[in-house]
Amino acid sequence: MNTPTSSIRAFAVVACGFWTAPRYRAGAWVLVGALVALGVVNVGIALWLNIWNRDFFNALEKREVARLFELLWTLAALVLVAALAVMIQLHVKRRLQVTWRAWLSQVTILRWLSAGRQYQLGLLAEDVDNPDGRIAEDIRISTELAVEFAQSILQCVLQLFTFLGVLWVLSGSLPIKLFGFEIDVPGYMVWCAVAYAVIGSSVTYLLGRGLIDAGNVRQSREADFRSGLTRARENAEGIALMHGEPDERLRLRGSLFELRTAWNVQTRGQGNLSLLTSSLAYLAPIVPLLVALPRYLGGQIALGGLMQTASAFSSVQWALSWLIDNFPRFAEWRASTNRVVQLHLALTVLEDSAEAPDSARIVLHPAGDADLLRMIELGLARPSGEMLVAEAEIEIRRPERVLIRGESGSGKSTIMRAVAGVWPWGRGAIHLPKGNITFMPQKPYFPLGSLRDVMLYPVAPEGITDDDLRDMLHKVGLDHLRDRLDETERWDHILSGGEQQRVAFARVLVHKPAWIFMDEATSALDETGQENIMNLLIDTLPETSVVSIGHRPGLEAFHNRELTLVPGEEGAKLTARIGARSLVDVYRKMSAASRTTPPDTGFWTALRTSLLGAFPLPRPTEELPKGGSEKRR
Repeated sequence: MNTPTSSIRAFAVVACGFWTAPRYRAGAWVLVGALVALGVVNVGIALWLNIWNRDFFNALEKREVARLFELLWTLAALVLVAALAVMIQLHVKRRLQVTWRAWLSQVTILRWLSAGRQYQLGLLAEDVDNPDGRIAEDIRISTELAVEFAQSILQCVLQLFTFLGVLWVLSGSLPIKLFGFEIDVPGYMVWCAVAYAVIGSSVTYLLGRGLIDAGNVRQSREADFRSGLTRARENAEGIALMHGEPDERLRLRGSLFELRTAWNVQTRGQGNLSLLTSSLAYLAPIVPLLVALPRYLGGQIALGGLMQTASAFSSVQWALSWLIDNFPRFAEWRASTNRVVQLHLALTVLEDSAEAPDSARIVLHPAGDADLLRMIELGLARPSGEMLVAEAEIEIRRPERVLIRGESGSGKSTIMRAVAGVWPWGRGAIHLPKGNITFMPQKPYFPLGSLRDVMLYPVAPEGITDDDLRDMLHKVGLDHLRDRLDETERWDHILSGGEQQRVAFARVLVHKPAWIFMDEATSALDETGQENIMNLLIDTLPETSVVSIGHRPGLEAFHNRELTLVPGEEGAKLTARIGARSLVDVYRKMSAASRTTPPDTGFWTALRTSLLGAFPLPRPTEELPKGGSEKRR
């Protein structure tokens, strides 16, 4: 994904809604106005200090002791006012920074954690790595430095126009003899300051323009290294049991090597730039004196005028040298804004794919009044366009229990994702049934918090008490957790895989959904545990439809119907297979047969017809004519 040429403009498009957002715009404009006012105050203080420099050095040259003491008291007042202004400005600036960051982070999280885009992002936008790092770190850098730069640029502009006038008046005109002609150059110090800043800024840009790309690469490598460390921490048990520490160390060493390489590239760029900036820093206090020295030696200005001129020249030089002083940080800021813009561009692509024409995506129709899930001409594809599942027609009624089988990678889990609305790639339509639907992946998600929070996630049902939660834990075989509802732990770390799946089933029993989609939801249980849990689910929620995706034997006993994905050239085809019927279903069939048996047929004939379907009985053998010798056929 390519970032637009003008990344500053792209970042403005992404981030400047802060000044129009209903809940934020009033406070944003008040803070901006306060920063502008404080900038004017600071420039006024700088001008006051410039005039004080003139008066102080003039009094020093004339040895006016009383005047010197008076000016020192003035300096004390000046320092106090300046300190208060700087302190207030710091508070206002940081308030603006954190408020802007909060708004941009909230908007980004809203777009990211919506309609499964946090899942889709890793499938569709491979170059948008570590979205969590972009939200946590790059948004912080982007907003903080943007406010810093805006404040300093405002200060530069105000200071430039203020001290250009002062420097123009103090410069007078400088006579220059050239080819026998004498030319008076008015305001020559102004032109010297402009030339000095333009040359320095141009060379700075030429030497440091590679820092933007180097900073982007380095921040990506930093995020990769953090991600590797986080992954090792979150999978500590698996790594320990498999003795995978050497491999993990090798991976982290490689990630650290790439980080160090990116760091060195950035260091070389900053080193080249520091050759210039350090030289200019050493020359900064000397150049103004050298420029003003001709007027002082010519007796046109006193010592105070020389110092005032040098101060004004330094102020103009500082204002014009903004790029020289801020280029390394500007490069870091550009790299972060690029990453934030890339994230929002990728999210926009995902949003556009969800709004594509019906023929180019899976259309998800909202729940109607029917207790029926319908998949019409449903074809599932990878984001690249490769078909996973060929077009299929599926109807599942409530309270049917359907088992979906197939080879790994055939697209079984993708069917569940399509019903959940997080897989838009493909074609066809899905008509959702009425009632709430719960999805149970193989590894259940546990939010941070207490065990009660885990069981009530994502929304607590009405009327559920702690006794109900303890009863559900007892039913799923987790009596040792009944008294730990208030404990806050990393439950996804301290519970075994089987315990986590049992908690997930307890959560389902608490919420009582109308439909349940299970993707290998019993894979961590033994056969006895799977049988107990499935019987508990069927007995507790007899009117709930269950759609299971699984490989394990024994699951067919708990389902009325079985669908199998058979690999094909144009994607796997979903075919129906008659599964084993449970004793409950046989009993229902027998009862129905006994109620519908016609008077002139026997019970077992009707039962056979109900179970096996109607078929013609053998015709009675015709009686041969007497005396016939042919055998019966």
